[in-house]
Parts: sequence; structure tokens; C-alpha cells
Amino acid sequence: MARWRILPFGLLLFLLHASPLVAGSWPALDAALAGTSSLPEGRRMYSPRLLAVFYAARGQRPVWTSRARVGSLARLLAGVEREGFSPEDFHLATLARLTVAPPRDERARAGLELLLSDALLRYVHHTRYGKLDPVQVAPGHNDRAPVAAAQILADMRLALAAEDMAEALAGRFSLPFWYRDLRRALRDYVAQDHLLELPPLPAGPPLGLGSRGERVVGVRERVRLIAGEPLPAADDETARRFDAGLREAVRELQRRYGLVDDGVVGPRTLAVLNRPIDAARIERALINLERMRWLYAELPPDHLFVDLAGYRVVLVRGGEAVWETRAIVGSVEDQTPMFRDRMDHLVINPTWTVPVSIQKGMGWVSQNYLLVDRRSGAVRRGGDASNYRRYQLVQKPGADNALGRVKFMFPNRHAIYLHDTPSRWLFSRRQRTFSHGCIRVDEPVALATTLLEGSAWDRERIERLIARGRTRHIHLERPLPVLLYYLTVRADAAGRLVFRDDVYGRDPALLEAFFAPVRGTRIDFEGVGDPLRLGQAGDDG
Repeated sequence: MARWRILPFGLLLFLLHASPLVAGSWPALDAALAGTSSLPEGRRMYSPRLLAVFYAARGQRPVWTSRARVGSLARLLAGVEREGFSPEDFHLATLARLTVAPPRDERARAGLELLLSDALLRYVHHTRYGKLDPVQVAPGHNDRAPVAAAQILADMRLALAAEDMAEALAGRFSLPFWYRDLRRALRDYVAQDHLLELPPLPAGPPLGLGSRGERVVGVRERVRLIAGEPLPAADDETARRFDAGLREAVRELQRRYGLVDDGVVGPRTLAVLNRPIDAARIERALINLERMRWLYAELPPDHLFVDLAGYRVVLVRGGEAVWETRAIVGSVEDQTPMFRDRMDHLVINPTWTVPVSIQKGMGWVSQNYLLVDRRSGAVRRGGDASNYRRYQLVQKPGADNALGRVKFMFPNRHAIYLHDTPSRWLFSRRQRTFSHGCIRVDEPVALATTLLEGSAWDRERIERLIARGRTRHIHLERPLPVLLYYLTVRADAAGRLVFRDDVYGRDPALLEAFFAPVRGTRIDFEGVGDPLRLGQAGDDG
């Protein structure tokens, strides 16, 4: 049905017939690691350098010397589709063929040894950090530090020391609920065989409230089938009428599939009714699982989740969403990037240092602004702000300040933060892409109060401080992780997939990269040593 599936027969061969290689030191392995095309059938190593470090620490001794260990790897790889990966990402078809009858040639056996280790390396990397490097996919839109070689090596050793690799690796860190929910919703979506090959509903004029006829009967039945729950009972005459209940059911379906929820069955809604499940939607869900993996590793149960494509800010405590509000995100021209950082303080009654990109378009400003001479440091109120090379422009605190009354700081190189806004009316818009990149929060005082819960700063005290108009920094007792995610598919409260508009146009490039062979990633090798100088360490399994 989609690009990631292969015949399960190959996996069955791997599980039933996987054979061990040889024990002892192996000179051919050294030569294979030095080669650029040493893996069987033209396969490539994800990180030759990391595998060189891995084997140097073992004194070049092979890993896959027992049927039990190879079988454990096979069982581990049997679950990759549940995580949204392709078995082919882990050489499964090639391994299935070669482990039935391992090659006798020493160089070929060394290549198979490396292929098995590379499959394990890819698994521990992909499930912890994602298959792709987000910065390599789109450096202007994603940010993340290189992954740590030491962590990948530790995961590999953890797996090899365990009788059950899958069980050992599953316990490395807790998966956040929003990842588990999307994974489960995708599984349920794919399992809806009764929605495949549906007979098409006939085309015609748009259907809406008050419409009548047999086409309405067909729409009513199809909506019921897709929703998986009954609509209110209707007699024959009622079933032919497009009533308020059907309109609300259509609106709910439209929201799930990322359509304008006007309750009218036009061409786009009819297309969804005729084909509610297809490979393209499955693939969109898969790349959003991938996006989640980029930032989710070892995430504490308390964090702030900024849902860019959903225009929401969600506070998570103890692994559960406890509070949320609407948000405004960067415009298509000034897109908000995807990254993870830590919030450490709030600013009440902030000033706003106007970015040069905005100041260039400004002329005379009122006394609510300060012009700071970049040469002398002299400050004056109001005046001509157009000379941005000479003057830095700062807006004083107040009701009209562009940052509103509260700013939430998680210092980062993108100069992105959350803040209040005087432009309240924009929160009522369906598509809220109006900022220059920062996140505007609909209920900033409520968010501040919730973040500071348990401290001396209750809502009444925060509001008194706001009323005084003086700038005040308030530090959080514990920094809070903040994740800015661009997710065009998520799971709703009912466990169903919800598709959003790809307003930033980022899906096509990620789809292309995700379903193409992956060549490698950025890896930080600090602390793991030079593979040429590592000693003869003992076996790790």
C-alpha cells in the first residue's frame, strides 16, 4: 500500500535460519572497515567511523558469533514498521538472504558481520534520534546538535549485553504520550480495511444544510462509516435531509482531514469521503513520527509543547497535558524553526528591542520608543528611527508594546521566545501565521501563573506587578524544556489521525528524504577516542 512495505517472507527466513559467524580476532574485519564498499549487495554503512570505534574497543573481535544473538537482532528488527520505519532501512531483505547460508569467503563474511552491526547501529540511532538529521533535511527550518557517538555506542552495548535486545532498548527512555498517540492512531488508521476500495459517491452540486436527496443519504452513511460511530437515528425522510447533526459530523470530518470546516460537502470533502485512507496520508503520518523523534530523546515528563502547525501552546506535567492555549506563529516569510531548548525565566512588562529588519521600514516614532545612539549610548525619546545604522530602537513597556505584558525566555541562537501581544483579534483566525518568528500566546498571564505554581508568584501578585508597569525578571525554580514542533499530522483526543495544512510547505522535502536511502548523520565523537589508539577491550556480550 505504501513505499515502506516489503514481503514478510524475508523476515521469516531471517528469524528461522539466521546462522552465527566465527569467533576470535579477525584481520579481515579491519580491512572491511577501511573499505568504502565493503558491505554486501552495495549496502552502505551509516557511520564507518562509529563502527570503527565500536570494533576497535572490541579488539576487532566479531559480534555475531551465536545464533541466539543473531536471532535477538532479527526479533528486534521485526518491530521496525511499528515505529514507522521501513525494514529496508535496516538491510532486512539482504540479511534474510545472506544469513540463510553465510558466505565462506572471509572478506564476504566480514562484510556480513558489518552489515549486522550496522543494522543494530541504525536501530539504536533511528529510534533515539530519528532516521534523518533534521539540519541536513532543512538547515533553515530545523535545529539540533550533532548526536553523541558515546550514547549510540552505549545503546549498542546495552543491546548486546541483553538476552532480549528489544526489551533492553525499549527501556532506554520513556516515549512521550504524543508520540505514542500518533503511533497508535497510525496503526489504527492502516487497519481500517473496511474503508479501502469504497464505491465512489456521485459528484454534483455542493451539499449543505437544507440539501435533500439520495446523495445526502450516501454522504450520511459514508460519514458514519469513516467516523466509526453512529449518527443520530433517522427515518427515511430524515436521512434524505442534510440536517444540523449531519453538518456537525461533516465539520468534524473536515477538521480531521485539514479542510475548511464549513460543513459543506464540496469537491475536496467529497474526495475525502471517497478515499478516506490512502498511501499519501499514511506517509504524511510517518514523517511526522520522524519529526517527533528529532527532539524527544529523554524528555522530562514536565515540558512545554509548542504545536506550530496546530497554533497551540500546551503545558505538560507528569507526562500529561494539563493546560493549553491558542498561539500565533511565524509567517510563511518568517517561519518559526523547529528546535528544543529550556525556559529559565519570565519578563513582566518587557521592553522590545526592534529588530533591524523591522526598523528599516519605520520612520518617525512616538515617545513610547527610545532611540539609543550606537556610538555614544545617548538615549532620547521618539524621533526619526529610519537611520538603523546609527540608532537602536527600543519600545518601552506598556499596553501597546509589541511583546505585550509578559515574555517567556528560553535563550537560543534564533532569538525565538513566547510573548503576549496587543493584537488580540488575530487569535480568532483559523490560520495564525502572523509573527516575525516568535510565538504569541493568547493567555500569557494564565501561562505565567501556571508555570510559577507553587512559588510566591500567584496570579494576583503577577497582575499587581503588571499594573505597576515596571520591568521585572522572574526566574523559574527549575528550567523547563520547550519543544517547538512543526507537525502536519497528530492524533486527537479520540485517538484518530488529524491532518493539518502544510502552511510552511515543508512536507515534500521531508517525504523525499525519508523514503530515500540515508547516507549518514552529524555525529559528535568527543569522548569516544581514536579507533586507531583504543586498547584491546574485552567482549561486551
